[in-house]
Amino acid sequence: MDRLKSILGNAWAITAIPIILATFIGMNFWAKGMATATGVTISPWYSAGDVMQTIQHPGYRTIIHRPVFMGLFGETKNGFVQINWAPDEKTVLPTQIDEDIDLTGNGTPSFHIHVNTDTDEAALTIRTPQVINIETVLRMDKERAVRIQLHNPSGKWPFTPSWS
Repeated sequence: MDRLKSILGNAWAITAIPIILATFIGMNFWAKGMATATGVTISPWYSAGDVMQTIQHPGYRTIIHRPVFMGLFGETKNGFVQINWAPDEKTVLPTQIDEDIDLTGNGTPSFHIHVNTDTDEAALTIRTPQVINIETVLRMDKERAVRIQLHNPSGKWPFTPSWS
């Protein structure tokens, strides 16, 4: 009887090894499947929200994300917008970037931003009352990004971009 238990136990251990390996090797597949099935997404507070507009420049592009005001029970009074600058293939970002950013799509800049890509310093010229300040400058491999704090006094973002 002890011999039978030993044989069955070893057989189960040998059979379980491929199951365990398949589980860990396929973990990414299972995780993506579970996330897709349940509709789980990364919070815009981390991913910066959907891309609202991309502006092509010689050698690089400006990527403007949707403003993020997402809270637990609705929109919050303060949020941010993230602006990314990404170089084209086989190029680098210019040392100085000066750009007017229009969050509304009405042709009037919401703010002007100056970014030094070598020192990762940024300066902001505010042109609308909804823009507060620079929250942070982010350095990624070849890209730079800036998060700009925004105020949402009515609890509902007042801008509806024409390109969205």
